Amino acid sequence: MSKAESVVETVDVLAVDDEQVNLLLLAGLLRRQGVNVVTARSGFDALKLMPKHDFALILMDVMMPGMDGFTTAERIRTDEATRHIPIIFVTAISKEQRHVFKGYEAGAVDYLIKPFEHDILKSKVQVFVEMHRQRMALKHAGAALERTVAELRSSALALSESRARFQRLFTSMFNGFMLLSSEGTASSTSEQWRLAELNAAMEQIFERPREDLLDKTLGEVLPNIESYWRDFVEQVAGSGKPAQFEGYMGELRRWLRISAYVPGPGLVALVAEDITARRQAEETLHERTFQDPLTGLANRALFLNRLDQAMERSRRRLNYQYAVIFLDLDNFKPVNSSLGYASGDQVLRTVAERIQDIARGLDTVARCGPDEFGLILEELKNSGEALRVARRIGQELLKVLEMDGHQLHFTASMGVVLGPAEYGQPEELLQDAALAMEHARALGGGKIRVFKWAMRKRAQYALTVHQSLHTALDREEFRLHYQPIFNLADNTLAGFEALIRWQSGDRLVPPNDFIPHAEQTGLIVPIGAWALMESCREAARWERDFALPKNFTIAVNLSARQFAQPDLLRYLARALDETGLAPSRLKVEITETLVMQNPESVVHKLRGLREMGTKVSIDDFGTGYSSLAYLQRFPINTLKVDRSFVSDMDAFENLVIVRTIVSLAHNLGLDVVAEGIETERQRDFLADLSCECGQGYLFSRPLPQDRALEMLGVCCPKKSD
Repeated sequence: MSKAESVVETVDVLAVDDEQVNLLLLAGLLRRQGVNVVTARSGFDALKLMPKHDFALILMDVMMPGMDGFTTAERIRTDEATRHIPIIFVTAISKEQRHVFKGYEAGAVDYLIKPFEHDILKSKVQVFVEMHRQRMALKHAGAALERTVAELRSSALALSESRARFQRLFTSMFNGFMLLSSEGTASSTSEQWRLAELNAAMEQIFERPREDLLDKTLGEVLPNIESYWRDFVEQVAGSGKPAQFEGYMGELRRWLRISAYVPGPGLVALVAEDITARRQAEETLHERTFQDPLTGLANRALFLNRLDQAMERSRRRLNYQYAVIFLDLDNFKPVNSSLGYASGDQVLRTVAERIQDIARGLDTVARCGPDEFGLILEELKNSGEALRVARRIGQELLKVLEMDGHQLHFTASMGVVLGPAEYGQPEELLQDAALAMEHARALGGGKIRVFKWAMRKRAQYALTVHQSLHTALDREEFRLHYQPIFNLADNTLAGFEALIRWQSGDRLVPPNDFIPHAEQTGLIVPIGAWALMESCREAARWERDFALPKNFTIAVNLSARQFAQPDLLRYLARALDETGLAPSRLKVEITETLVMQNPESVVHKLRGLREMGTKVSIDDFGTGYSSLAYLQRFPINTLKVDRSFVSDMDAFENLVIVRTIVSLAHNLGLDVVAEGIETERQRDFLADLSCECGQGYLFSRPLPQDRALEMLGVCCPKKSD
C-alpha cells in the first residue's frame, strides 16, 4: 500500500461537556469504534484544542458555564481552519423550534437529546468518522496523484492507474455524492441544474441506475421536489458558501442530510446522507418517551411540556384562557385486587377513550398516574366552559362498564385550575389541580372543585403541622387537660376525661388542628401512648392524695390506630403497673365507628380489657351504625351520647334519639354519660331521663393540671398524712 492510500485508523473526536461523568460516558461508548475521544470541560478549553487536532466531529453540550455551546460553535465556524468540522449538540434542553434554529445557525448539523440511545450516538459518530476517513483518503489520494503526475508525467499508464484509484474511492463512498452543473448564472433554477456526476451510493438513494440520471436536469429527475430543496441549492450556488440542510424528500420517501459546497464556477457538489433509519428510530424513541404505553395518551412529561406552552401563550396573548383538569378515579384499586390487573388495565383504556371522546382536538389528554388523568383545555371562551367539560366527563364515566361479566360503576374526583394564573413552573399548576381534586374527594367522591388559594394555604399549614409533630414529643410540647364529669343526680364529681393539647411556642393548638394529621401520619400511636401513661400517672397521684369516690374514673380516648396495635393490652397493663393506678379507675373510650369496623376483633380486645379490670366507654354514640346484636356482645360499661344530639335537644328528632339511647343503655345494664351540656335546661332534662353523668361547658371547660387539682381539692376531701 502506497502512502497515498494509507489512512490513520484512529480518528479524533472532540467531546465538550462541563460534567466529567458525561465525558467518561462518551469516551466509553466510542472507544471500541477506533475513535480517540479528546475531552474539554468548557468552550474555552475546546477552542484551545482546535489547532492541535484534526477532529472528525465535535460532540458539544449546550448549557455550559462561561461560554455556552452555541457561542463556542460560532467561534469554531469563524475560523477558516475549523469551520468544516461537523458539530452535534448533545443536550438536555427542550428540542423546541427556536433552540433547533439557533443551533443550526451556530453551525450544528444535528441534535442528540439527553438521555439518548447509545446505538444512535454510535451510528451518528460512525458516519462522520467514515466521512472524515474518506476525506483524508481523498486528500492523501489527491496528494499521491499530484506526486504521481509529477514523477510519471510522461507515463499515461501511471496517470490511468491514479485515476482508477480515485474512481474506486469515489464509487465506494459511504454517502451519496452528486455534482450539479449549470451554464446559467448564480440564480439558476432547478430546470437548469444538470447532474454531471454521481456515485453508486447516490444511485441507491435515487433507486435508479446511473444512465437514467446523468445529464438530466434536477427538475427532470425530481419533478415534484419540494421548493425548499431547490432554494437550498440555489442559495449555496449564489453565496458560494458551504451549507448543510436536513429534511424529508417526499418524492424519494427519505430523510436526507445534505452538505453542499461550490467546487468551481457553475458547479454545486452535494454529499447526501440517508438518515431515514435514524429519524424513524427517533420517532419511536419520542413515542416511548412522551406516550403512555397502556392508553396511548400523552404521559406526564408531555403533559407538563404542553402545559408550559399554554402558560407561555397566556403570557403573550391578552384574553387567552385555558384550564387544567386533574381527574382521579374513585375506588379503582378494588378492581385490580378482585378482577386482576389485566381487567384493571382494560378499565383504564376505556376511561381514557371516554375522556378523549369528550376532549376537543386542540386539547391535551394525558395519563398522569396509575388511575389519574389530566386535561389541558385551550382557547376557552370563559371559565364556565371548563366546568361544563368536567361535568360531561363525570357523566360519561357514570355509564356502566361491562368487564368479565361484571357491571362496574365509576365516579371520578376532579380538581380544576382556571388560567391564566401566576405560576412559574407547570408542576406548580398541576400540583394545585391535584390539591383541588383531593378536596373534591374529601366530599365523598364524584365531585368537582375549582382550586382556590386558600386550599394551598391549608395544605402548607398541614405540611407545617406534619413536620412539627415529628419533634413535638421529643420537645415535650404535649399537655393534658382534664374535663370534669359530674353525676347529674347530686352534682358530685364522677371523674375526668383526659384531652390532649399541643403547646407549640406561645400557642395552644386545639386538637382539631393536629389530631387528624397525627392520625394520618401514624404519630397518634406514640402520642396516644404518652397520653395514656401520663393520665394513669396523674390519676394515681390523685388516688394517693384524695379520697376519691368509689366510681371515680379517668377516661382516656384511644384512636383507631392505637386500638389496632397488637400489643395494646400489654402496654395498658404496663402503664397500670408502672403508675400503680387501680385498673377500675381507668376508663378506655373508643368511638362507635371504630367498634363497627371490625366487631369480631374488637370483642376480643374488649374482653381482654374487662379481664384486666378496666372500664370501657363507647364514645360519640348515635353517630355511627351500631348493631344491637353486637352491642349486646360487647363487654362495655358506658355509652356516651354525642354532643350533637345534646346541644340541639329542642329539635324533636334529637330529643327522641337521646331518650332512646338512655333507655337502650339502661336495658343493657350500661350507664350513660352525656357530652356537650351547656344549659341548665339540658342538664335537668337528662337528669329526668335518669342519665347518670354529664360533662360540658355548663360545668367546666377542660382544665390544665393545676386547675384540675384545685377542683379535686374542692370536690374531694384530701387524705390525711
